Amino acid sequence: MFKRFRKLDAITQSQTMLIMGIVFLVVFALIAVPFYNSVKQKIAITKLRTIYTQLIDASHRAFISSMTNMNEFDTTLPIDKFAQIYFTSQLPVERYCIEKQGECWNPIQYSDMTNSLFDNKVTYSVVLKGGTVLGFSKNVNNLITLIVDVDGKLGDNKLGRDVFSFYIYNNTQRPTICTDDIYEKYYVKDGVHFGGFDRCGVPHDAYPYEELFSLTLDDGCNPEAPPSPLGVGVGAACSALIKASNWTIDKIYPW
Repeated sequence: MFKRFRKLDAITQSQTMLIMGIVFLVVFALIAVPFYNSVKQKIAITKLRTIYTQLIDASHRAFISSMTNMNEFDTTLPIDKFAQIYFTSQLPVERYCIEKQGECWNPIQYSDMTNSLFDNKVTYSVVLKGGTVLGFSKNVNNLITLIVDVDGKLGDNKLGRDVFSFYIYNNTQRPTICTDDIYEKYYVKDGVHFGGFDRCGVPHDAYPYEELFSLTLDDGCNPEAPPSPLGVGVGAACSALIKASNWTIDKIYPW
């Protein structure tokens, strides 16, 4: 009889230890995962702000040295010349990827918020000191997007997490995809804009805050947003949302 009680007691102790172990893992996950994501978010924002400052400084120096009107980017230039004239000549570049992009990006360059994979959006890239990758993309309508991977080949390589976009706009060379009244509806200044663009080529940061994560904005910062036919992927608007949120990733952000 005593042997049976000792056996039952041993089983009860084992079960108790198992339950305690499971509870510990659950509590650890509830605490550690949000903390880890918070750290990743802060690092991504810091790097995004840094590269934005670098881009603005580089382009301003380029305009001053060429004595041309500030922020009037010539979007008709071939993408390699565009990158060299306005940005890469003024940036701390460690590596150039002019034809093949494999040394700057993975074979799959990045994915968007719908997990669609992109392997040919970027056709000219540089790796900056610190590891940030800056890629240049241009479509058939001369819409130029700067795609930034803040941690290079490491990380998720996903739009809205460690990959973000900027869009170049010039009113004298604005798109002709839609009618003039569409473009005149928004006040769009020349220069570097946060995010990508809608199906007409209107910059994301011309939209109000609430629309940046809506279900209707093309390439919006929402996994269920519709893809822009000429855009760089769903989630392109996320850098515009971060800027509109005063450089924070708030609760509405689909991290």
